Amino acid sequence: MPPDATRRAHLVRILRVAGAAVAFVAALYLLGHLVAGDRLPKDAVIAGVPVGGLGAAQAEDRLTAELGPRVAEPRKVVAAGTTASLLPAEAGLGVDYAASVRAAGGGHPWSPRQIVRVLVTGGGATEAVVTVDRARLEAALATVAQEVDREPVNAGLVYRDQAFVVRKARAGVELARPQAAAALTDGWLGTDPVDLPVEDAPPVVTTAEAKAVRSAVALPAVSGPVRVQVGDGGRISVTPAMIGAALDFREQDGTLVPDLDAQTLREAADAAVREVASSKPRDATVRLVDGRPTVIPAVEGATVAASALAKAVEPVLTRKGDDRTATLELSGAKASFSTADAEALGITEKTGSFTTYFPYAEYRNVNIGRAAELINGTVLKPDETFSLNKVVGERTKANGFTEGFIISGGKFKRELGGGVSQSATTTFNAMFFAGLKDVEHQPHTLYIDRYPPGREATVAWPDLDLKFQNDTRYGVLVQAEVTPASASQRGSITVTMWSTKTWDKVASTAPAKSSFTTGRDLVDDSASCEPQAPAQGFDVSYSRLFYRDGEVAKRQNFSWRYGPTDRIRCS
Repeated sequence: MPPDATRRAHLVRILRVAGAAVAFVAALYLLGHLVAGDRLPKDAVIAGVPVGGLGAAQAEDRLTAELGPRVAEPRKVVAAGTTASLLPAEAGLGVDYAASVRAAGGGHPWSPRQIVRVLVTGGGATEAVVTVDRARLEAALATVAQEVDREPVNAGLVYRDQAFVVRKARAGVELARPQAAAALTDGWLGTDPVDLPVEDAPPVVTTAEAKAVRSAVALPAVSGPVRVQVGDGGRISVTPAMIGAALDFREQDGTLVPDLDAQTLREAADAAVREVASSKPRDATVRLVDGRPTVIPAVEGATVAASALAKAVEPVLTRKGDDRTATLELSGAKASFSTADAEALGITEKTGSFTTYFPYAEYRNVNIGRAAELINGTVLKPDETFSLNKVVGERTKANGFTEGFIISGGKFKRELGGGVSQSATTTFNAMFFAGLKDVEHQPHTLYIDRYPPGREATVAWPDLDLKFQNDTRYGVLVQAEVTPASASQRGSITVTMWSTKTWDKVASTAPAKSSFTTGRDLVDDSASCEPQAPAQGFDVSYSRLFYRDGEVAKRQNFSWRYGPTDRIRCS
């Protein structure tokens, strides 16, 4: 056979063998594909869920059934000994089931590698593919951090038992957010609590630094008194206790710096200052002099200013022995209410006055007189409110009151301060005709015929009060005068408001009575019985009229219901 023919025959044989091999491999591949399909390897486990031998769709369904509920269940997390919980779904965590199946070897029906894994190697355990919404995860960790994080505590110095002691520093704890996010992403599908890493937050001022400041500054500061020469007068001794009470230490640039509180130091040294300061300031006011309102000028004082004392003491705090001395000058102490302020009140004329009368009883002379004494001279600045209970105080023997009759539960009975309500009624009517603002008042429950029907007020400590407001732009001076009663003559109380008129006139309509009622006849056999005469009850109404330019510019209506007074006989 010619050489060329031999070569051609050899090539044909080679091609036939190669073709047979290719055909064999193709047949084997096709057979592997038909056997493996899209099934997962037989030993495949995803996040603890066995899915071996299942098709991709079946595996996704099983993962959804097994892992799906975990997304909605609270997961415990632990950080620095603190346990918290969060919902994975709210934290932006989820599972990509399809990607998880693909990562485990499913869903690749034509992949030779997949065919080999399914038919030969058998697969193994893989993790689920987790989806993360970073913004929601960070927000959830921020909430956890609120429970976990602890601020560091700087070391400090505290004055205690006549010495400065060190308050030790304490490191804080902070949630390590990036590492915590990774730990939660990796571990939230498990069954155990997820450990979240934390970081130490060191204090700015260490205990060692505080000890150094204590030795260098704090202990010398209270090592002895600071002697302060005040002007040409005396000398005051600022004691270690005074300094300790006013000296604090604050953090600055990683250390503690002294901070002497001027006002606290001044208050602590007040007794010593009073011995060398010449006088205290006195506010201006308005009083009646020879029957006319007169401005009593303010008096300026001389004292040691808080800022001056602190400025003198602070530079010598770290000195020793005889070097702990300082000097300062007395400064003028201004009155808080000046003469000009008092003059600006415009208290010049009577704006309202009223008088009531009372029969003789010594308790009335005592109690009405004492109340008038306390009310007299009260000055109300614009917008200030008068409170009779505040001005007069509790009706006690120590406050100058005695027992008298009051109305309680529809009966007259004895109690300290009985009769003070006559002062309240008179004051109410004076402010009524002065046109001031009624804030709080209540008439008696039973009618007393020496008072205008309805236009009266009762008081009781501490809850039942008479209050009115100076709603003008002028000041108001309250004058109260009493003429004591005697066996042969009625007593009286007159209350006058001095100010500047803002209305041409203030008047009252005549009281209109209606709906009369009658009380009962009662017999009281108790030892505390007080006989009582009967009186009708009734409704009453009236109005306060404010006049300007001859016309009623404003009307204020009042009404009240009096209960009947029972007749009480003592057996």
